[in-house]
Amino acid sequence: MLYPPPLHIILSSSIKPLNVLSSFDFVSHMTTELLYFIAALIPLIIVPIVLPMVVLLARRKRLTDSPNARKKQDSPVAVMGGTVMVLAISVTSIIINLFYNISDLYPALCVMFILYSFGLLDDNIGLSWKFKMVLQIMAILLLFYGGSYGVNSLFGLFGLDGLTWWLSLILTLFTGLLLLNAVNFTDGIDGLASGLGLLAAIVTGYWNMRHGFVTQALISYMICGFLSSFFVFNVFSKRYKMYMGDSGSLALGLFVYTSACPDSCYFLDNTLLVDDYFVSFMLALYSAMILDTIRVVVVRVMNGHSPFQPDRTHLHHIYVDSGMCHLLATIKIILNDIAVLAVWLISADMGLNTELQYFIVLFAGILFIWGPYFLLSYCKKNNRRFYTIIVKRCLRRSRGLNKFSNWVTNFIDDRRLPSISHTIK
Repeated sequence: MLYPPPLHIILSSSIKPLNVLSSFDFVSHMTTELLYFIAALIPLIIVPIVLPMVVLLARRKRLTDSPNARKKQDSPVAVMGGTVMVLAISVTSIIINLFYNISDLYPALCVMFILYSFGLLDDNIGLSWKFKMVLQIMAILLLFYGGSYGVNSLFGLFGLDGLTWWLSLILTLFTGLLLLNAVNFTDGIDGLASGLGLLAAIVTGYWNMRHGFVTQALISYMICGFLSSFFVFNVFSKRYKMYMGDSGSLALGLFVYTSACPDSCYFLDNTLLVDDYFVSFMLALYSAMILDTIRVVVVRVMNGHSPFQPDRTHLHHIYVDSGMCHLLATIKIILNDIAVLAVWLISADMGLNTELQYFIVLFAGILFIWGPYFLLSYCKKNNRRFYTIIVKRCLRRSRGLNKFSNWVTNFIDDRRLPSISHTIK
């Protein structure tokens, strides 16, 4: 297994500025560490400024998600998280580009805007699942041909390194559709999609930083900054509460796809070092999204339903129905995902061969992601006494978390963030 260079060597490398700014000493001496910090800081600041105005606009234009039998919120909630995300990432990209050339990200940013636009239409007028499927396929093909994002190698897994063009295309379409819809399916309770996305952004940012992939690390830290702010408003705020909606989940899904299927030019250069365990690493990182989506789709198809027909069979629904509040259910699923990631880290440190590590990670994912679902479902049907004990314990823990949540809510909602929003006509 090849190991990346030490972290201090990567962080000590200087960034080559654009010619237009080369006369500024602070630019020529800027390190990647400072650039990563700026990439995360800008969206972190933009979200609290922009989000309250977008919430007010959404309410005035009735761009909200209303309660129904499947959705348990008390009142309509704005569903324009994608608007805030695209704005924050776009502004940050423009500023970062002044200091470092991020032209490699342009294809992904363009496709993100396309998916966001159609997602916004879906949030407001509704689009058929067939149309959305065709749109997702087109987006994946655009990145596959125009941006070289795709499954071009399995890094030695099952003896496969470089792939034929047809096999690469088939695996790219399958992986892309799975990841894009996995993020969309995960966006079912407060904080889950943004929490898992934040975990992924932190981990992929560090991974790319360790390997010296500056551009890829920058987009990870941009997403990290955005989700850090968005998570707080999505989970804790009542006055400024906002859902991601399809526009946000598709845009976030694109980040997940590009991190799991990175630009092949980063990996075809022999001067770059790449982990042998990249496939199992990505499976571990996105195990909560991937495995829960696969289980839900298979069950729906077996029951004769459309795989895109909404229901309450996700793991987060089972957790909420067992008495957990949204925050507790989100924390539990994120911890489950971290547990699978820890198994990957241990197996990689032990130096296990690629195939063995992949199956160990897959087994850990099934244990930590599928296991709680089947256990709670079984107890609910066949062991009501034990299930009642679980519900009481979950309710007790939820009450404790709700006290903390109410304190954060009062702190956020008492801030006069939307004061400038009243100027909107």
